[in-house]
Formats: sequence, C-alpha cells, structure tokens
Amino acid sequence: MREENREPGRRSLIRGLVGGGTVAALTGSTALLPPPVARADSSPAPGGDPFTLPRFEPNGRVREFWIQAESFEHNAVPNGTDAMMGRPFTPEQTTFWALGYRAYTPDWGSPLDPDLGPNGIGANSGIPGPVLRAEAGDVIRVHFRNNDEHYRWPHSMHPHGVVYDRDNDGGWLADDEKRAGSAVPYGESFTYTWYCHPSSVGTWPYHDHSLPQTPPGADPSPGAPADARHATRGSRSQPGRSGPEQDGGAVPGGAAGSGDAAGNQDRPRHPGGGHDGDHDGGRPEDAGGSLHGGTDEAQHPGHGDGGQDGGTDEAQHPGHGGQDDGHGTGQDDGTAGGQDAGHGSMVMEIGAELGLFGILVVTDQQTPAVDREFVIFLHDLNRRSARSLGQGLNMFNGRAFVDNTPTCTAKVGDRVRWRIACLGEEFHVFHIHGHRWRSRQGYQGWVDSQIIGPSTTLTIEYTEDNPGDWIYHCHVTHHMTGGMVGRYLVTP
Repeated sequence: MREENREPGRRSLIRGLVGGGTVAALTGSTALLPPPVARADSSPAPGGDPFTLPRFEPNGRVREFWIQAESFEHNAVPNGTDAMMGRPFTPEQTTFWALGYRAYTPDWGSPLDPDLGPNGIGANSGIPGPVLRAEAGDVIRVHFRNNDEHYRWPHSMHPHGVVYDRDNDGGWLADDEKRAGSAVPYGESFTYTWYCHPSSVGTWPYHDHSLPQTPPGADPSPGAPADARHATRGSRSQPGRSGPEQDGGAVPGGAAGSGDAAGNQDRPRHPGGGHDGDHDGGRPEDAGGSLHGGTDEAQHPGHGDGGQDGGTDEAQHPGHGGQDDGHGTGQDDGTAGGQDAGHGSMVMEIGAELGLFGILVVTDQQTPAVDREFVIFLHDLNRRSARSLGQGLNMFNGRAFVDNTPTCTAKVGDRVRWRIACLGEEFHVFHIHGHRWRSRQGYQGWVDSQIIGPSTTLTIEYTEDNPGDWIYHCHVTHHMTGGMVGRYLVTP
C-alpha cells in the first residue's frame, strides 16, 4: 500500500480528532490518491497557496436518482439472539416503526433490485438507504418523494461532501421554515441538485435533516412548532400486527403490546425480566438512576450535575448504565435523551435516528478498483425515539448483534474496501479482528482500530491475506454489548 502525505505534529493530531469539513482526516485510504486537480484536504505544494480552491469542471453527465422515504415495521434482532453474550430477545423487545430511503426506477415506478457489488446500490432495504454513486465532475439530481405513511412527518435529504446552494441543502431551520426541500410534506416531492467537486471524492453520509418531531407516546412541548404538534397527533401507533410485514413475516402479537384509550403503550420488558424505567413520572429507582437530590456519576459531557431536576441524569444513551437487563450489561432505556428544559419531548433529526440515512460515494480516475466493497453504518437508537424497544440498541445497518448485522465475505487475494459512516450522539471505535490497514491519519500508520464520530466516515482498503471466521465491532464495550458486532468470513 502507498504511503500518504503526512502532516507533522500538532496540526495533524487536531485534524484527525476534530475532522470538521475535512472528513478525510478521519476517513479515506492510502490507495485513494489525490486526483490531478488538488484535493481540498490535501497538503499544499511547497510554497503554494493553502487557500487555493480546486475548480469544479463539469463533465456534462447528470446522475439521476429516484428516492423515496418510507416507514415500515422493523425488527433489529430477527433471530432473537445475542450470540456474543448469549441473551435471548423477543420481537416485542426489538421491533419499532422505522424510516428508510429506497431507490426506485424513474417516476418511483418500482424499487430497484439489490446490488451488493463494489459499484452497486447495496441492499436497498431502507436502512441504510441506497449507495448514491457519482464521479468528480458529475451533477447529481435526486428526485425525492416522502411516502412516510406511518408517522406522516415531513422529511428531507441533506448531503455531505458535495457542493450545493441553499435551496438544495435539505436542512430545516425554524427561522426559515418554509424553505423548499427542507421539510417535504407527506405525499409530496422535491428535486435536489448537487455538484461533485474534485474535493468531493470520498465517502460521505446523507440523511434526513428536517424539522424536529415529538415521538408517539410523548406529549408535545408547548413551545414546539405547530407542524411538529400536528404531525405527532396524526402519527400512528407503535408497531403491531397491522403494519407491513418485514424480515419475512409479521411480528407475533405486536411489538409494543396493547395501548389504552389515551394511546399509552404497554411498557415492554427488558431481557431478563422487569419493566423498563419510566422517565415520565415513574419511580427513579425503576430507571436505574439515583434518587432525587443525588448525583448520577455516569453522566456525559454537557449534561450537568444530576440532571435538570437535581436527580437522575435522564439523557442516557444506548448501552450507558441505567436499567440493567438482568444479564449484567447495564443497558439503559434511553427514554429521555435530549428532552431538556425548553424543548419538551421534541427530537431533532428523529428521521435519521429511525433510519433515514445512507452513504454517498464520489470517485475519480485515481480511485482504485476493488473486488469487494462493504458499506457499514454505525448508529444508535433509544426509547426516547422508539418507545416500543425494550432497551437501547447500538446497530450496524439497522440490525443489532452478530448474525443479525451484515455478514461480510471475501477470499484471500481480494482487494477489499470498507466504506463506513456514523450518525447519532456517540463516538465509536471500528475494529476488525485479524486485519490491519494503513491509516490516512499520518500520526497513526498501520492500525486495526479507528475512531469514528457522528457525521464522519472511514474508507478502509487492503488486500485480503488472512482466512478465518472473524468479527468486526465497535470497541467501545457497551456499544459492542449493545449490538454493534458483525461477522466477517474470509475463505482461502
């Protein structure tokens, strides 16, 4: 593998940890060499101007995609087993109403077939959305339609890495709430236009960036936008037998139990017994937190001392302390994360939390061909946004625990590429057993684990040389035990 340009000292360390707009500081591979026009994230030539921007030179090609946002009932653990810890799960504990992007034939005629090849769109199953591929110099035109029949929330598509104007950003702001494309209503469509700059070469996420919403089962905040309050009142129930059948069949008995006349759901049980903690007025000891007036010592940066009321810190994340599931892992229910004073129960980017995300790939003539390419998205979901869950889950591509998450396969001699992206509130450490690759973070060199945080990506490349039945996983322990582990099979 080729040596990449190295940045010396402190600047390299800061770029690698912070990332910012230069996603390649946390991403990329040594084999993705700079194209003839200088990359925006590359080191300037000696004596060159570091503020010089590479030029966009259109090649006349337009890449069109017909994408639809859909809602569907989704079981994150369809085989009902955590093979690492030996824990059983029922469909009621791991099923929720998900959202996802799917690619279609023109005019949203019919879903495109799966294509898991190195230049394909992926599984096209919704989580993650299809891989959108283009080359430097291309114009991307995405015809987006909102078919969220369950929640009936507005949605959008916001890309990273490519160039666009404000009207094609897909990001909603309260002070400009009527901007087209930032909150496409249910049943309506919008066309986005994006440009693939030379500095766009690499792996990037795209995701829903529409207005915040209040999940079903939580009361809207008095200060919530009218659209959010209306959307919540119009949303449907938690998963049950009436929803579309996914993963080979309906969920027996419904995923959330029966609800009362007021729309309250029966609380699902955690693996190992016991109801989940009730952060909406239940006893604090049920939630696994400290009593009022005490201090939760497992707090996270920025959450304050002991939560808003001086008691339990309710902004817990999947896998962080809280309600024990009876097997010693300490998985919490995550019910109230982000519900701080002044925001009630609204959740920003809830569409992305529930599955509206995907990967955008831009290549150029210097991008090497590979035999196998794996697309893996790291994301987390807790009961703040999906109350039917029995506990928070840490997922790869919408699934949790080995043999539910994607099983990746290769053979010795294959040129292998992993395109990995992350969204949510957590930092992760991606690790593959039995393998090493050269990092583009110049201070690291050869690695077998790399940090990845929200909205950043990794592009890993190597020639396969080690047969075996391996696993890949997040090396943050409570994320691994929360579901972020998959199988990697390499044949001789």
